[in-house]
Amino acid sequence: MAKGSSIVFGVVVVILLIVAALGFYEYSIANSNYLTAESSLSALSSSSAALQSSYSQLAHNYSVLEQMYSSLMQKTVTSTVTVTQTVTATSTQSITTTSAPITISPSEGGALAAVMQFYDGIAIESPADVLPFLAPNFTATITGEPFPGTYNYMTFNTTWLADFFGTYETVYFYTTALPTITMLSNGTYEVTDVVQYFVAPTSDPIYLQVFNASNTIIVQNIGGKLLMTKLIWNGNEVLPSTVIAGYPSQHQMQANQILEEYLWEVNSLGAEFPGNVTAKYFAPNAVLQINGVLPPALKNGTYSGLSNIANFFNQWDNNFIFVLEYLQDLTPSGVAIPPTVQVNLSPNGNNATLTVNDTVIFGFLNKGITGFPAIYDMHISVTSYYVYNSTAMEWQIEKQIWNVQEVPIPSDTVYYPLGPATFNVVAEDTVTVNATQGAVLQAGNIITVIQPGTYAYNMKLNKTFSVYNFSLIIFSMTGVYPPNGTDLTPLYAFAFAINGQISPVWSLVTNAMKPSPAYTIVMGGNPYWTSWTWFGGTFNGTTYVGGSYKFADHWIYGQGVMANIQFFKPVIWIFESSPTPVGVAPTPVLMTPSPVFGLNPVASYTYEVNATYGGVIQAGNIITIIKPGSYVIANSTGTPMNLTTYNFSEIFYQLNNVPNYNGGTPVLAFAYAINGYVGTKDFSTQPWITIIMTPSNGAKMYTWLASGYVFQDPILYGNGVVVNLTFFRPVPWILTLPVSSTSSSTSSMSSMSSSTYSSTVGY
Repeated sequence: MAKGSSIVFGVVVVILLIVAALGFYEYSIANSNYLTAESSLSALSSSSAALQSSYSQLAHNYSVLEQMYSSLMQKTVTSTVTVTQTVTATSTQSITTTSAPITISPSEGGALAAVMQFYDGIAIESPADVLPFLAPNFTATITGEPFPGTYNYMTFNTTWLADFFGTYETVYFYTTALPTITMLSNGTYEVTDVVQYFVAPTSDPIYLQVFNASNTIIVQNIGGKLLMTKLIWNGNEVLPSTVIAGYPSQHQMQANQILEEYLWEVNSLGAEFPGNVTAKYFAPNAVLQINGVLPPALKNGTYSGLSNIANFFNQWDNNFIFVLEYLQDLTPSGVAIPPTVQVNLSPNGNNATLTVNDTVIFGFLNKGITGFPAIYDMHISVTSYYVYNSTAMEWQIEKQIWNVQEVPIPSDTVYYPLGPATFNVVAEDTVTVNATQGAVLQAGNIITVIQPGTYAYNMKLNKTFSVYNFSLIIFSMTGVYPPNGTDLTPLYAFAFAINGQISPVWSLVTNAMKPSPAYTIVMGGNPYWTSWTWFGGTFNGTTYVGGSYKFADHWIYGQGVMANIQFFKPVIWIFESSPTPVGVAPTPVLMTPSPVFGLNPVASYTYEVNATYGGVIQAGNIITIIKPGSYVIANSTGTPMNLTTYNFSEIFYQLNNVPNYNGGTPVLAFAYAINGYVGTKDFSTQPWITIIMTPSNGAKMYTWLASGYVFQDPILYGNGVVVNLTFFRPVPWILTLPVSSTSSSTSSMSSMSSSTYSSTVGY
């Protein structure tokens, strides 16, 4: 038992020791935590002391700042006023002095603050920012601008402020000088100033208005508040340029904008922009009214609505391939001035009227349009009525009126006429032609020879005329330019006419219905000249209008003369000058002629001729046309030769060995020579055309050989001209005139001689 008890006791002791150890450990931990907490408390106490010190410093700083703020506020209500003192010097003299600036009291500053906040509330456009500064017994007398009248507290709010706020959307203000404040009595102050308001009307934001108002305001202390009791406003409107140096006139700015829009329209017509682009500045419900005569494909009338207006401009674009334009106003005396714009600006909306009484448009018709080719010169008086659309922020055309007048193009272009091509008659020779006899015509520097046996055929009528009127006409030209693709210069024109008509429906023909060309000789022509055929227009007897170039013509050239042997239709030919030669003239050579058949030479002219090209020889008063392809069969050399190049001579002889013959006296003796040979053995494959300038009345031509006069040669008569179309051998010929006329001057004879032209071929 005792042993067991001892064991139990030992166990208890051990347990107690363990518990004691655990308790000691817990104590150690708790003691450590206490010491830590005590240290933290000490630190917190130190921080608290520091914070308390900082708070005390902040409180001190706040007091200082509060004092500074009070001082600043005192300065805020401080202003400079001018006090005028009048000191009586004598009963008749007063001296005005100005005191030094003084500082106003806070109450005076409060009165000024009430006025300034009143002005600011108007600019803010809010009654809540205006009414708090008005006394219940407030009255306002407004003279001038804006909204003059007499108002009380209620009507000033419901009328003047309502009108101002409803009319203007943007408002700025300032005083032009420091206001003046005068204390009338204790608590009552008078403020005088000049205030300027810049305003932009809501319905017309581009109309900047400036109101300049000289104001007197009474401010009273009512219930501890400084309120306005009376306002006397004397306002007027001034131009912005009077207060903003260099600011342009608003009317001028808007006029320029309107002109720019009209120039857009006119430029679009010229550039042929799509119709909706041209109509850009037309209002959606606009009206375009076209009066007067337009080119055939365009219709005048009234076009309502933007789509119809755009369609008209589309038709315009399709009608013309090219357009030129300019615009001006013409005074009653015809002086050109810039277009005029009348601009009306008002707060309730803007309108403007643009007048351009002479918009000039040159329209070149497009191919495929009726009347093509043609150029129309249109003078259009245009009046446009504009309104300003503040939503679209642009001026828009409500209505535009065109009054169109077509004028002749030369009235504008003067020295540079445009089409249609116009040919005006300046010279004409007309004869009645008997087909069996032929004719010679002269106009200006041109001679035309109609061969005997030439008839007039009208293809449209399918009828041949043996007697007809034939005309040689010379024209001046306007609106005619060089043929396309050439560097030619048009000079002037000529034409044939049959029975008064210039038309390729007519032809000159033989009795076998083959072409029978009229021979045309042009004095003064040279290898730098040529011509182009032109037809397709209309002729009224004095003026030919229209037509176009068809093809180039071929001429035979000489020195100072040219000839054509191909023209057989009555059309127009336009002479053109080329910078380089277009033909070859025979070359002059030296050759000494010999006496022949009893005739002694006195002068000769020799040229080398290429038979392929032919040539024109002018010697003295004789012109000889050698047709292309005129080869010479030369038998005089003993061996027949076909000459393609040869020397062709015109030889003049003395008349002392030539007697009178058949009632006529010789006035001219001449011969042709081939390589110096004169005789009957050589001949040309084609007859030469011989034109002699001589008195023609009663003239006769004879072939002369060794036996003297051989036979009479046929000739045509003109006015001072005789023509032979049959000479083909190089022999002499004698021209005679009646004895009674040899001493007279050239006789005038446009008709044929009574003798019938013989077709017998001589020498």
